[in-house]
Amino acid sequence: MRIIIIFIVTSLCLACNVFEPRKADTPGKIAEWNHYVTSADKCLENLQYAYNYRENIYKYGDILIDGFNFYFDSQDINDFTLPDRWSKTDEIDMLINLYQQTANTQEIRLTLSEITGQSDTYHSNSADIYRAYELFVNHPLNNISQSFSGKFQLHIEKGNDGFWRISKWYDFRDTSEWTWGRMKNAFAS
Repeated sequence: MRIIIIFIVTSLCLACNVFEPRKADTPGKIAEWNHYVTSADKCLENLQYAYNYRENIYKYGDILIDGFNFYFDSQDINDFTLPDRWSKTDEIDMLINLYQQTANTQEIRLTLSEITGQSDTYHSNSADIYRAYELFVNHPLNNISQSFSGKFQLHIEKGNDGFWRISKWYDFRDTSEWTWGRMKNAFAS
């Protein structure tokens, strides 16, 4: 009886290919990130990468100087009682909280585009970059949009270590009342 059971189990294992290795999963897309931020443009790219790749959430603070300030749109301050600005700590906490509110899959998309008639200004140790943005955040919260748009100005400075970091970020309302600043305030921890 014992031999019959062993024979049946062995036959089933061989028939089901239990001992063959399974087919490997295709590798996922690697999160992009500039480790050596040697230009203002690479710093801007890392801003996009921090939002577009969940894996970069803890690298986000690396592109902000310690004295960083985000300035909310003046009309948003008046219309929605937002603060006038916040610091690097507030900024980092917001992005972490934002990702905690989305599912485990990629649920945030940031698209930046140049603004017609608004040129960026580059100097040897600083730059002012102007962009229009569209930000989509798939979240479960009520009464908060999932789409945000507007314009911003980044003041980026070159540090003593040769790396560029954002020192000031100004948010401007465009055609939508749902600005990046309103999104940040909604997900402040």
